[in-house]
Amino acid sequence: MTELLTRAEASKYTQTSRHSDVLAFVDELCRRTKLARRVDFGKSGEGQPLVALIVSDRNCFTPELARKQKKVIVLVEANIHAGEVEGKEALLALARDLTLTKLGKKLLDKLCLVLVPNFNPDGNDRISPNNRKLNLKDLEGQVNPEGGVGMRYTGEGWNLNRDSMKQEAPETRALAALHQTWWPHVFIDCHTTDGSIHANDLTFDTSHSNEPLFTELREFNRDMLERVSKAVKKGHDFDSYWYGNYKVEGDPKSGWHTYPALPRFGSHYRGLLGRIDVLLETYSYIDFPRRCAVARAWLLELLRDAAKHATAYRTITAAEEERIVARGKSPDPQALVGINYGVATRDDKGALVFEYPAHAKPGDVAPILAYDEASIAARRYPGKKKKTYRIPHHRTFIPTQAVSTPAAYLVPAELAARLEGHGIRFERLSEAKRFTVDSYRVARREETFSPDVAANVPPPGEAEVPLSQKPKPVRFETVLTVAPERTTREFPAGTLYVPTAQRTGTLAVYLLEPHSDDGLCRWQFLDGMIQTGELYPVHRVVEAATAPKKAE
Repeated sequence: MTELLTRAEASKYTQTSRHSDVLAFVDELCRRTKLARRVDFGKSGEGQPLVALIVSDRNCFTPELARKQKKVIVLVEANIHAGEVEGKEALLALARDLTLTKLGKKLLDKLCLVLVPNFNPDGNDRISPNNRKLNLKDLEGQVNPEGGVGMRYTGEGWNLNRDSMKQEAPETRALAALHQTWWPHVFIDCHTTDGSIHANDLTFDTSHSNEPLFTELREFNRDMLERVSKAVKKGHDFDSYWYGNYKVEGDPKSGWHTYPALPRFGSHYRGLLGRIDVLLETYSYIDFPRRCAVARAWLLELLRDAAKHATAYRTITAAEEERIVARGKSPDPQALVGINYGVATRDDKGALVFEYPAHAKPGDVAPILAYDEASIAARRYPGKKKKTYRIPHHRTFIPTQAVSTPAAYLVPAELAARLEGHGIRFERLSEAKRFTVDSYRVARREETFSPDVAANVPPPGEAEVPLSQKPKPVRFETVLTVAPERTTREFPAGTLYVPTAQRTGTLAVYLLEPHSDDGLCRWQFLDGMIQTGELYPVHRVVEAATAPKKAE
């Protein structure tokens, strides 16, 4: 029997897999082993199948069986940005090795893997050697395989890693449904990053949203990532550290700053659901084969850690889910949900723009393995001499707006499909009913540009516009200034009653508040229902009411 190879392996890493290659590899692997099964979970914007590969033993190919067999469910997503192809290639090769060799023998007894090797097939197949072309002057791009790679956005122009809250792309909605069905204990998201010059092979991270509410889970998640980082160094000799860039670009002593805590980013979104989350970012300035190798090393060691500590993984996520539900059952006015982390500023034309600063706690120091300052200033990679900088680690977020969790929300019927997309349960009022509610009066309404969320897609074969060239604005956000007031009023039949005593309760708060930096209002889904001087159409139920018996 011929050896089963990925397109990257077969081409000696001069090419990356097309979606047809991915499908052919998955199908052939399923033909060769009883440990793998293909599951199609939707279609891309251009009609290509979205495919998951389920890998486990004991015929464990459903979430019900995985839970019955007390396995840790691990969902791995690769190629969300389709120019970042290492996760795709590494995930396919690792699935093969876990099933066709002895590598997975001890792992698959403890784990059920849900692998999505090519989440963005349309962007993947728009391959060009000029996509993500290396440009150290502007600190962007990567060392490409000579055949080129796909593009950042989908074929319809959506950035899937800015789409978690608004769910405008069909790919996002399909993955959300898959996630709700499997409800994985761990989610791993594979990326490639450019940015500041340092000497690590990969940077990693987890959710930062609402850390005070999720303290126990976040500490567990961080300890796990530190542990895996050491295992990757010991077993594979790759250097890794927490994701970030220099606070002041080009100055390695200025501090190490992570990315914004907006839940439009998948990692922060999943953090609001109380699950373990891992962001992997291979470093784009190392060569393509090495990027694939470090991605594989991290994926393997993450799976080994999950198998070794399976009981702890299941226990911590179950406890976090109980805490989310409890906040809805017994609302505590002092347990605040951060819903906005943005600091508003004005540009030279008076337009509203936002910054999302991270802060460094006293004593939180990052030992950044990098190069001499002259090399960093000259944007030379690799630099002449390796050097470690001990600098403040900016990874703590302080909300500029925070609210308590109400017992429930009363929501216009027009938002039903939006809530269903996030797996949020609700009941429709069967008849008009009076409630005492905390409402918001809209004092001001503005609009701001939303960068790197959507793009105009070039024709196939042409390269996408790099971010340094400031692509034309496509997507905007509505920003409200509101004032709270308490009212008792009647709500008509058909109004949605949304209890927060459910596993998506904290997410519901973030989505439904008018001043949220990433909610349904911000993404303009309520624009037709909002008038300055009038009440915001979503209301907070003041007193606990009976949760719906029948959820939709």
